[in-house]
Amino acid sequence: MNQLDDEAMFSALGEAGVDASSAVSAWTQSASLLAALDAIGRMGGHTLVKIDGERDGSQVYTVLVSGGRLGSDHFRRDGDDLPTLLREALRLGVAPLRQRQGVGFS
Repeated sequence: MNQLDDEAMFSALGEAGVDASSAVSAWTQSASLLAALDAIGRMGGHTLVKIDGERDGSQVYTVLVSGGRLGSDHFRRDGDDLPTLLREALRLGVAPLRQRQGVGFS
């Protein structure tokens, strides 16, 4: 298989009629938020980010956070703005962390 660097990959996508520029912007804005969710995941929580291009409308992202200190609580939202969904998930995830300080995530 031919290995493509990022620039060549995006060029090939563009030639195929795929415009990834808005997705790159959303994921770039989300990098620090994803890192925070990664840290929560390493402490026993679970995070899923789904991209569903078959949905009607523009709500292609699903963010799900569960487990760990959230107990039976969970976050699940669909939307078209990935950074906003991740911020909302982190707000829900941080509230139980503050309420249960001193307790391990798992």
